[in-house]
This record gives sequence, C-alpha cells and structure tokens, in this order.
Amino acid sequence: MCGIVGYSGYLLAVPRILNCLSALEYRGYDSSGIAYLNGGKLEVAKRVGKLENLANHLKTKTIPASCAIGHTRWATHGEPSIENAHPHTDENNVIALVHNGILENYTDIKKSLEGKGVTFYSETDTEVFAKFFSWNLFDENPELKEYYAKYYAMHNTVHNTFKISKKRIIKALKHTISMCEGAFAIAILIKGYEDTVFFAKRKSPLILGKCDESFMLASDIPALLGYTNKFYTIDDDELGFIEPDKASVFDVNLKPKKLKFHNVSIAPEQVMLGEYHHFMEKEIEEGAGSVLSTISRIEKIRALEKIPAQIFSGDFNLHISACGTALNAGLIAKYIIENQLRIPVDIDYASEFRYKKPLLNNKSVCLFISQSGETADTISCAELAKSAGATSIAITNVAATRLESITDYLIPTSAGPEIAVASTKAYLAQLAALYDFVTYVAKNKGIPLEFSMDSVKNSVIKNNGVDYSVQIREVAGLIKDYESIYFIGRGIDYFLAVESALKLKEVSYIHCEALPAGELKHGSLALIKQDSIVIALLTQSALIEKMLNNIHEINSRGAKIILFSPFTELKPFVFKFIEVPKVNDSLAPFSVIKPLQILAYKIAVSKNLDPDKPRNLAKSVTVE
Repeated sequence: MCGIVGYSGYLLAVPRILNCLSALEYRGYDSSGIAYLNGGKLEVAKRVGKLENLANHLKTKTIPASCAIGHTRWATHGEPSIENAHPHTDENNVIALVHNGILENYTDIKKSLEGKGVTFYSETDTEVFAKFFSWNLFDENPELKEYYAKYYAMHNTVHNTFKISKKRIIKALKHTISMCEGAFAIAILIKGYEDTVFFAKRKSPLILGKCDESFMLASDIPALLGYTNKFYTIDDDELGFIEPDKASVFDVNLKPKKLKFHNVSIAPEQVMLGEYHHFMEKEIEEGAGSVLSTISRIEKIRALEKIPAQIFSGDFNLHISACGTALNAGLIAKYIIENQLRIPVDIDYASEFRYKKPLLNNKSVCLFISQSGETADTISCAELAKSAGATSIAITNVAATRLESITDYLIPTSAGPEIAVASTKAYLAQLAALYDFVTYVAKNKGIPLEFSMDSVKNSVIKNNGVDYSVQIREVAGLIKDYESIYFIGRGIDYFLAVESALKLKEVSYIHCEALPAGELKHGSLALIKQDSIVIALLTQSALIEKMLNNIHEINSRGAKIILFSPFTELKPFVFKFIEVPKVNDSLAPFSVIKPLQILAYKIAVSKNLDPDKPRNLAKSVTVE
C-alpha cells in the first residue's frame, strides 16, 4: 500500500525523491520520510501527514546528496507518528530502510532480536526488517558491528570510508529475506556507499527506471515519469543495487540477471492536473476516452483471440473475483452474462474467494479484475485457480504486473494512470473490457446479444457531451450535510447503485447504502423517514412500473427522491430529476455512471475534503 522510491545519480537527490513521492502519495499519505547520504553521514527526515509537511520541512535546507530513498506511508502496523514513519534505521544508524508490504512473521523475529539485546523504538514491522538485516549483515563478525559504528563516529567523510563488500551485503540481504514471510519491497542505504541503493522484492511491486545518467527505483511507473520511460520490473525474490551508471539485479540463487529495459508510452502530462482542480475531476472527464482506448487496444493486440475458443465450449464454469470497484464492474458482467448468454457465473470478493474452498477444476474459467494488477487478495485467488488447473484471465490497467504473470491470458484496459484513490475512469475501462469479453464468448457460442461494441462506443460518446455541472452542483449542495444517503435500483441499476454508493462514501465520508428497490418492504423501509435522501436509478425500460411503485412507497414516508433516469415522464414523482441519455438497457452503465461520479466529487469538494486522498484509504492494496 505504501510507496517507496530510490535515486542514485549525479544530481540533487532530495528534490527528485520528493517529486517522485508526490506521484506515489495515492498509495498512502499518513506520513512520509527521506533518508540520504551526505558527506559520509546518514541522515533521516520524517513528518506525519501529507507529503507537503515533509517538503516544507526540507525546503529551507541545502542538501547536496546525490543518493537517497523515500517513503509515503499507509499505516498497517502502528498509528501515524514520527516514530512509526519510514525510513527506519538500525541501532548504530548505519542502515536506513523503507518498506512497502507486510512482514508477517515480524513478531517472532522481533522477540528473537530482543533476546539478543536489540531494542526497538516503533510499533512497525519495518523497523524489525531494518534491524534484522543489520544483525545478519554483521552476524559472521559481531565485533565488526561495533567497529563499524565507532569508525563512522570518528570519520564522517566520504573520502575516508570503510566498507563492507557489496557481495557480503547482497548475501546478508538474501539471507534476511529468505527468513521473512509476507510481502515486501524494500530499499536500503548503507553508510560507506554514498552512491548506492540496495533493494529486494517479494509480492509487492518494484520497478527500476533507467535515466540518462542515473538509475531510480519505485513502487509504480508513474512516480518516475518525467525522468524516464525505460523500465525493468523486478521479479519476486530478486534483489540487487543501483548506482549512478549501473543497475545490478540477482535472482534467488544470486546469479546476475541480464536486464532488458522496456519503453512505456505514458506521457508525463497524464499524471499532471493541467486545468483541473483534482485528479478525480480530471479522471471522470477521461472516462469516455478510457472506454474507447480500451476497446481499441484489445482489438489492436488481438487480446481476446489469444484466449482459445474451446475453453468456452461444453460444460465450463465461470468465476469472477475482484475487490472494491473492480468487483462492482464484475457484478455488471455477471448480470449481462447470465441475462443474455444464459451462463451461470459465480462472483466473489477476492478476500473471501480462497476461504470458501471454491469449486474449481480444469473446466473452470476465472476472471480476475484489478486496476493495479498488484491487489494482494486478487493475486492470491489467481494463484489458487492456477493450482486447481483452472483457466485464468486477468483484466488489468498496468503493464507487467504480478497478476499478469500468474494468469494464463490478459485482457488489458487502457485507462492510463489513475491517481485519485477513488476509481472512476478505470471502472469504465473495466466495463469496456468485460463487455468485449462477453461479445467474444457470445460469438464463439453463436449467441446473439442485445448490444455490440460499436453501440458501447456510441453510448459513451453520446453521454460524454452532456453537461451535468449545474444540476449536480445544486443536488450536492442540498445533500452534503446528510449523515446517511440511500441508493436504490432494480436489475442492472442495483449494481450501479452499489458502485455509486461506494464512490460517495469513499470521498464524502457520508454513510451510503445501496438497496435493491424491490427489497425495501422486506426490512430496509424501516430506515426511510421524513426528509431522508434516496437516490434512485431507473434506466431499465422493462422495470419502469415496478420501480415507480417503489418510488411511491418512499414518497409516502416523506423522503426526498433524486432520480437519475432517461424517462422524463417520471419527473413529477420525484424531488429532483437528473436526465441521462437513453441507450439500450444493457448499456446503462455507460450512460448513468458519469453524473453519479460527478455527484460524489461535488459533495466532497463542497465539504472541503480532498477527493483524491480520502482518509484511511490507499489506491493500490498490496497487502491482505
């Protein structure tokens, strides 16, 4: 969940680290910190809260360091505090380490180290990582540890430097990670190596970037855009180091890897705000483009044709697994597949999939949806499916991810970098990929559909030209101070209500609940009272009469209904009416979701909240 970055080169390191961390802050913003080597000294700066607090602290300092590591934190072990913020150091301030992930056996390691006299100042598993590595580095020659610390107390200059060999450091790092359980990507500075960042990785993302006269590492590609478009993805249990003119990577057996850096065509402006106030606002407006780009890319690389048609013949069973917004996209796909292809679909939260002992075999086809391709729960599900002999298909928005490496086939989305924590354009891109998948299965089974991919594109273009700003701003002002808001819908509208409620609660901190409209009288109607706000979705022409009955039920309790619908004849029955374009019922997600996303955004802004960085949340959930 956290973000890490490292730089080794000939330019000032600290400004670069801060700039890169700003592009990673969506991964966590509880605290941040930097460690750098300066004239033989290892120095650490940390601050609680958003990155700007650290930047303001450092801007008055002139720091000539050309090698540094940085971290922005989403708290897992220990509250946000200076003590728990990264980087963490060993007892003699010889080593500084930043970490993304979770060290699952840290309590056992910590107890072992405490038994050897090691003391701890924080609640984090990362401090345990730093001190465990330090212990392993000096373990073969314990007196070296004391000498090393005393030497640097006497000789804090880069010109008079005692060094442990890199070979020994790498061996000690390999030994350390071999005894660690969990997911981690780590970057390390060590006194004596003024120009070197050491690293290791398992199950958490880590990439190297090759610049003109430097090398960098980071949790995500967007962090390094503007500096390079040449990247190498570190594999699990690989480790190594970067220097100004060299990157060295070793496999699990410490054999050197031959590095092939790949060009990634992401323009820096894709991760810049431009004329917008927030990334969420920008990304909502980019939603239509993400759909069109996704459809075009899938067609261009013939992604679907690479999936053998025969796996959809005969008695196959289909499973969808994902988390959060990605799961909500999967709910739409399940509805369309069952409704039009008459194929049953099992769908599960990825966090629950493994533990229910799913019925998987070699006739199973599993779809795993993840914007980042690094979602820990979803990856675990993919590993389970693979072990059961199922065919696995990934839908991801990021290239060369761990999910892609595990699964058999890839259906890529093309939303571009999504910086805001609350997903908007990536959700639409996932829907585009899923609808394309449905058309591929239908074609192979000879089943006619109520839509085509051309009609998907047309519906998106049609909706993109509608200006909702005035209507949505008025509605946002009316409901921003409510403590609870209810969403209702029937059929496909209910699943859109689920995603819309999630979006609003994520960024506004208002309790939101999505209810199947037909289930109101079976309990949920007890929540509706005078002046309650109910947001109703009605796009399905076959359900107008049924939905109108539910609207009457709510009106009779004195609640205020805000209806999103193309059916203008219903306007007299509701408190506020937001008209959306009329499209084929199957394509409703592409016509109605944008104004609902705008509503969530406008309410957050009206409450003076930061919609890009909602409290307690991070973009990429790389830990379970």
